[in-house]
Amino acid sequence: MMKSLTLSLLLSALLIAPLSTSFASDDAGHEGYSPKYKQFEPPAERIPKYFSMDKNVVNLRNTKKAKFLAVDFKFMSYYPQLVEVEMEQLRPILKNDIDRLLRNQSYETLSTPDGPDILRADILKVARDILEKHKLYPDLLEDVYLDKFVIQ
Repeated sequence: MMKSLTLSLLLSALLIAPLSTSFASDDAGHEGYSPKYKQFEPPAERIPKYFSMDKNVVNLRNTKKAKFLAVDFKFMSYYPQLVEVEMEQLRPILKNDIDRLLRNQSYETLSTPDGPDILRADILKVARDILEKHKLYPDLLEDVYLDKFVIQ
């Protein structure tokens, strides 16, 4: 009898445990994210905030049709603390790693109809990887938008 009661309690605990993960979410999907990341107060209102990175000009890798890529873009988040403080402190790292990504682009890829969208996704991934490396929840960074996109 004692063994079956213990077994029942153990099974109940195992069934309930997965329900209490470290990722409880609100409407925005971010409140209560894992405690391994720096925690921010959820925004009172969902007003987008932007972090600009301008004047990114790089040489394209081995190409005959174009030699330069100039891109200005803005990251968007609903968390002002992330945009105004954390990303500003990470600006040199973001600039370095994104410029490395931009230098490895080719005219053939960027000139396709999907080229700018693929580049946006790659830039967002690089930025989210940097945030995560610095103990910031990467999904707080919602998107990136290209302000300028010139291939010459």
